[in-house]
Amino acid sequence: MPAAILMLAGQSLGAGVTKSQLSRLDPATESTSVLLETSKELLKNDQIDEALPFLEEVLLRLEGDAEKKARQTLAFTLYQLAYCQMKLGEYVSAARNFARFADEFPEDAQQEAARVMAAQCLTMVQQWPMVEEQSALVLKNPRLPEELKVSATQLMAEACYQQEKWKEATRPLVSLFRIAKTDTVRAGAAVMLVTCYVRLDDFSNLFQFLPHCDAAARHDVGLNVALLEAGDSHYNKGEFQKALLLYRLVLTKKELIAHYEERILTLKGQMKPFVAGGTMTLSEFKEKQLKQQQLFDRLKRHYEVITNFQDYDMDVMLRTAQCYNDLERNWPAHAIYRRIYDENPDSELADQACFAAFAVMLDEREWALATAEGYDYVQNRRDGEFLDDVTLNLMQVHMQQEQFEPAYEIATKALELSPDHKYIDQITYLMGYIRFMQFSYADALVSFREILKRWPESRYYESAEYWQSMSLLFLGEFAQATTAFQAYLSNPKYEERFYAEDATYRLGVAQYGAEQYEASEGTLRGFVDTYPESRLLSEAYAMLGDLRGAEGDMEVALDFYSFARDKAQNMSQVNYPTFQSADVLMRLKRYGDVISMLADYLGKWDDQADFANAANWQGKAYKARDEYVHSLRAYFDLVDQYGNDAVLGGVDLILNEVISDYQSEEWSAYREEIRDRLDARLQGASASNQRTLELRYQTVFATILEGDERQPFVDAVVRSKNVPLSGANTLVLIAREGVKREDWAMVHEASERFTSNFPISNNMLYIMLANLDALIKEGSYDEALDLSETILLKFGYSKSVGWARKRRGDVYRLQKKYELALEAYNEVLAVREWRGDLTPEALYCSGVCKMELGETEEAFAYFQRIYVLYEDYVEWVAPAYAKSIECLEILGGHEADIVNTYKEMLANEKVAATPEGIEAAKKYAELVPAEKAL
Repeated sequence: MPAAILMLAGQSLGAGVTKSQLSRLDPATESTSVLLETSKELLKNDQIDEALPFLEEVLLRLEGDAEKKARQTLAFTLYQLAYCQMKLGEYVSAARNFARFADEFPEDAQQEAARVMAAQCLTMVQQWPMVEEQSALVLKNPRLPEELKVSATQLMAEACYQQEKWKEATRPLVSLFRIAKTDTVRAGAAVMLVTCYVRLDDFSNLFQFLPHCDAAARHDVGLNVALLEAGDSHYNKGEFQKALLLYRLVLTKKELIAHYEERILTLKGQMKPFVAGGTMTLSEFKEKQLKQQQLFDRLKRHYEVITNFQDYDMDVMLRTAQCYNDLERNWPAHAIYRRIYDENPDSELADQACFAAFAVMLDEREWALATAEGYDYVQNRRDGEFLDDVTLNLMQVHMQQEQFEPAYEIATKALELSPDHKYIDQITYLMGYIRFMQFSYADALVSFREILKRWPESRYYESAEYWQSMSLLFLGEFAQATTAFQAYLSNPKYEERFYAEDATYRLGVAQYGAEQYEASEGTLRGFVDTYPESRLLSEAYAMLGDLRGAEGDMEVALDFYSFARDKAQNMSQVNYPTFQSADVLMRLKRYGDVISMLADYLGKWDDQADFANAANWQGKAYKARDEYVHSLRAYFDLVDQYGNDAVLGGVDLILNEVISDYQSEEWSAYREEIRDRLDARLQGASASNQRTLELRYQTVFATILEGDERQPFVDAVVRSKNVPLSGANTLVLIAREGVKREDWAMVHEASERFTSNFPISNNMLYIMLANLDALIKEGSYDEALDLSETILLKFGYSKSVGWARKRRGDVYRLQKKYELALEAYNEVLAVREWRGDLTPEALYCSGVCKMELGETEEAFAYFQRIYVLYEDYVEWVAPAYAKSIECLEILGGHEADIVNTYKEMLANEKVAATPEGIEAAKKYAELVPAEKAL
């Protein structure tokens, strides 16, 4: 057996053929047997798309082969190919191959089925003549199985019907109505039969109450009104299909008017004066004239009824659309409603139609179209009867899609357009809920309190009282929240409190926040007894552990944390009591218990665990036992276990701990040990070809080493090809070093990957600053300004953000927008958190801008402040001296001041050693003879 077949045989237990297996199979080169086995396996596992090339190749090879086995294989292949094409929506090809199969293999058991499927495919592309042809061929067989007979008959009927071959369609439709097994098929056949008989004027076959309808009766206003009333009767009984059929029989106003006008005109032509001597006596003439006049009067009355019935057509269309709606055929209903509204926007029924178009799209859950219809109504039907319903539903549609701001905006609009909104309490409640979900708890509180004040009988009163309490809790108003939760839980107006479970737990939280510790513990103990199956049970036990721990009752606290872990329903509920237990055990100096507990935790939860936090606590326990080497082993074991997954940020947190230990004086004695173990782990990662893990260890070396020792590791890491494999710390290193190397593309690539994979990393600011530097240096100033604003919005006024804001000034300065640059630098100087290293730099750049603006005296003042107030910052003091001398030269008449500034500058040994200082010494020597200088 060929190897490829053996491989497939090993995968035949429902697993399918994998992509890697398929990638090793070339249909053009494999043997036919392999192609067939592969095709069968793929078909068995519904891998339709993948099967196509194999089936097509087999078909190509077997074309023209008359050998019996080959013909059998060809039949199988052709049928399966057609089936796959049908499944994939390639209906034309599928129909062609099914028909070919039926033509070439007339004795095959699936021949009739193939023709039926060919016809079904052709219906999808509306090739009705060909559908008719294939169906007719199938129906020639008098011994056709019942199931195929039904399908073929149905296809034949639909083909004739779609071609408007009304007479030809009636025979298969009648047959289908008789042999169909399902009511839906029979109902469909009945609908088409009615249409056919109408088109054929075959009223005798319509309904029992219309056995003798002729053309005149069909246009009679009374008859059409009777059809409407009959439709209404069926509709009120819930017989929507029958009602729809009747409504569809009703003729339009235009048709009726044309008919009556023609009949009236014909009748007028027949009403001639009496002629004596004719075949008709005067009495006979008068009798005939009276009958004609009565008929004329009746036709005239009917004509006036129909012409004065302004909304006749729309009334019929509304009924029809409502039937479609109740039959859950919302698309045709929507089309009719839109037509009514679009064609007659000022009609009395237009308002109802506009609202109904919105409502059916809500039923269809077509949110985008429903939203468009709703806003159309709000915009154009501000006095509409359904405005309140539309605005409320629009709000709810937005909320269902978590579009909270648009939901709030339409609610505001609703109350503006309709101050007495009939759902005002619900609107107000939802507005409060939206603000709560957006963390605007103060605004939410206003809405909930309004409900409690204005609508005490509202169905949303209980919810408002609960969410009022929650808002106070999240605002940190713990005392008020405590009172609010207690009021809710004791309110006698609620027979059964919907939020009782959650409110009881939250009461305990509020009491804890209000420092009512004894009351909080009592509430939480009552909660765990009352709600032993609550999803919040774990959190309640954890809080009880916190309360007991705060009182020094450590053993009881540990018991509660254990209960919390046992009742946990998610990892958050597992993690909190686990690490609280670790904290308690550390305080009790039970270091071994910490280590074993966290080992069990890691073993149980594996990659779901917060392994970084676990490593931290294990490390603390080992260090407390003065077993630092064991802490290193614990760190590195976890790094080896998880470190080859680039997106696991916790790995870098563990390595940061190692870096911190290496750089601290406390563990300085172990630096060689750390380096040796790092090196061993690095070699192991390299040997096992775990490139991400290898990059992580190289990044650590690049962080803790300096100079010539560091550079090889930097060179190994900082490469564009490593970006897709890098964790957070490695990406930061690549970005920072990429700035130094002026490889802007690599910096941007590293930044983009970091932002995508580590959106909440502590290193986010640093990667963004590196990206900002790259944008500035490559001249992408607009993007740099946008990024500076993003950094401020994301991180506020934390210390490192000052660098981003200072770089904003640099962008403006490089663009020669000096006034804007000065505003940016002044912002840096004004924020207390940004003072320090940034201050002399911002002062220096401000001075440069002032010089460019020609404000030399102000520029001098900036430079002077630097070397007077910030003498420790030599990198800015030296250029500040040089610039101040340049200012004095521009101002003129300050020769003595220039000499004194040179002397002062050169008196500072550190400044004198800088490039600016060396240049200053040369110029000073030129100004002052050597003997005077001495």
